[in-house]
Amino acid sequence: MAALFVMTRHTVDYWRFSFYRSYLAVDLFFILSGFVIAYAYDEKIRTGIITFPKFILIRLIRLYPVFILSLLISSALFIGRLVLKHEIDSTNLSGILSVVAITALFLPSHLAGDNGLFPINGVYWSLFFELVVNFLYAAIRPILNNYVLISIVLVAGFLLAQSSYLNGNLNTGFYWEKASLIAGFARSIFGIFLGLLLFRHHSRFKRFLDRPYVAWIAVFVIALVLASPSVHGLNWLIDLISVVIIFPMAVLAASHGKSMKLQGLLVMLGSASYPIYVLHIPIGGILAYPIKGAVQTFAPISGVILVLILFALSLWLEKYYDIPLRKRISNYFFRKDRVLPVKAG
Repeated sequence: MAALFVMTRHTVDYWRFSFYRSYLAVDLFFILSGFVIAYAYDEKIRTGIITFPKFILIRLIRLYPVFILSLLISSALFIGRLVLKHEIDSTNLSGILSVVAITALFLPSHLAGDNGLFPINGVYWSLFFELVVNFLYAAIRPILNNYVLISIVLVAGFLLAQSSYLNGNLNTGFYWEKASLIAGFARSIFGIFLGLLLFRHHSRFKRFLDRPYVAWIAVFVIALVLASPSVHGLNWLIDLISVVIIFPMAVLAASHGKSMKLQGLLVMLGSASYPIYVLHIPIGGILAYPIKGAVQTFAPISGVILVLILFALSLWLEKYYDIPLRKRISNYFFRKDRVLPVKAG
């Protein structure tokens, strides 16, 4: 659901509308990332079953196959547009290829005329911050008791509040500017370490949240937040309340959800979220370019068709590309180790 909200933000021609607060889906991603990382790896890192270098490899293997495919498609689309506009020569092509090579390492880069951290595909900024904070977590895990964890969350929360207030909202973190970079680190550190904290203490809330309907209420509330309109002068506060209070409560509620008949469908939808997140911009651009007028004319029907295409593509990629490739890479690096599930995290 969060991935779809982000998608509508970047494919407005398909919908002729966008949800103002959909950028907060990234903060939800960060909280979920911390929670799932703690669930899958925290105890193994603490006991030394997973070392720091091994954890780095695990995270890179988890993200890289779909990421590199997205980068190749995004780069081809980016260069193709410049060629069609006759705006490319050997000089800027060399610069673009350098940016592509740097981006392939999950690192931000600079392209003339673009102030974004990742000019080829803007959504990569959140993957960069997620990996940096994941590695930070693994590095300091030996000293990460509850006091240290709470201290990190509080400091990051202060920077998050400051960034939200100064920017007017939390739609920041992806530009080559000091305030934006601070906001990017604040959003990712706060969200991921808060997710870790929530996991450590989520069992304490079991008797309050262990109801069959609570998880669905959490989903509904998150949808309301992401779909909510701008409120002039109060957006910074609404964003802060959403990220600091509403999203954590929703994650806690959803973590106590019961298995149900829809379990298989929900798992399938969750599996599609990462490919949808990194592929919606290039796929939307490729489909829209030859028939842009038709895309706008038939919006939002064209948007529904785009969603169906992305879902089908994402599920196909997971089954025939992502999981098989991750298995091969994991087998290469972890031949003597069979404790790591490919689908984890």
